Amino acid sequence: MKNTVSSTPSSGADPALSPDNKGSRLSTILWGNLLAFSAAFCWGLNEPANKSLIPDWISASGVALSRIFGATVIIWLISLFVKKEKIQHTDWKLFGWAAMMMLGFVYVFSLAFNTASAIDIAIILTFQPMLVVLINAIFRHKKISGLEIVGLVIAFGGAVMVILAGGNLDSGRLIGDLFAVVCAVTYAVYLVIIEGPSQRYGTVNMMRWIFLFTSILALPLIFTIPHDMKILTHPATVPTLLLLFIILFPTVYCYIVTPPSIKMIGSGIFSFYQYLVPVITCVVSIIFKIDTFHWYQPVSFIIIVGGVVLANYAKAKANKG
Repeated sequence: MKNTVSSTPSSGADPALSPDNKGSRLSTILWGNLLAFSAAFCWGLNEPANKSLIPDWISASGVALSRIFGATVIIWLISLFVKKEKIQHTDWKLFGWAAMMMLGFVYVFSLAFNTASAIDIAIILTFQPMLVVLINAIFRHKKISGLEIVGLVIAFGGAVMVILAGGNLDSGRLIGDLFAVVCAVTYAVYLVIIEGPSQRYGTVNMMRWIFLFTSILALPLIFTIPHDMKILTHPATVPTLLLLFIILFPTVYCYIVTPPSIKMIGSGIFSFYQYLVPVITCVVSIIFKIDTFHWYQPVSFIIIVGGVVLANYAKAKANKG
């Protein structure tokens, strides 16, 4: 039954504070937090899933291209049921650049798992928000306070600790960690590029074009996929399900739910959920014996998070001022 509310001015009640509106606001906050947590949980499982597949079951290029082509098909199918805005002429170039960064991120991310630890990769990617700050400061001339610079340096020190401490274990692992740094940089550039378009278009509408352009750019890489991959020659249920999970959830689901979640709870709260990603990765990797735990990992994680939190505090303080 539709609720009726008196419209007489004598009531003096604020409609925004009515029980219905309060309940709606609480529901929005709850859904926003659930979406943020679910995205962080999927991303936390993404690293162990990739490490389980690469390189024993499928090549790095095989996983990367499966993600790109699979996500493109799925998002275009979803777009059939979603209202789509007309793309402005000037934004097509931005979508092209975003596609280049997307390809770089997804492809190099997969390459990192050939040698790097899943836990190391998750920790290094935690440094990505600080790279966004740095890129905006350099190329968009956005002001950055002294305290933000301190936070940036601290977070960078944590990332360096992962690379040096983890890299000392063997040279191959060092290369994998460096690939993870490249991932963080390319994804940070990608976020800066789509910042404007994400305000003008729905997520599905924007992502369908970015993934389509990424697929076109990735076509030549098909020739890098070996034909004797174990997942093709000796197909098994668990590896196949892991690959489907990587395509459906960390690649499609997380990209779709992130913008509405940020809109519901704000980017500040959403970003804190991202600190759960390395924790989930670590727990899952150890439980399933996918990776080993080392002393430098929690230390470097705390350092990176401390730097990011300090920078966020400085930015919030500057905005209030």
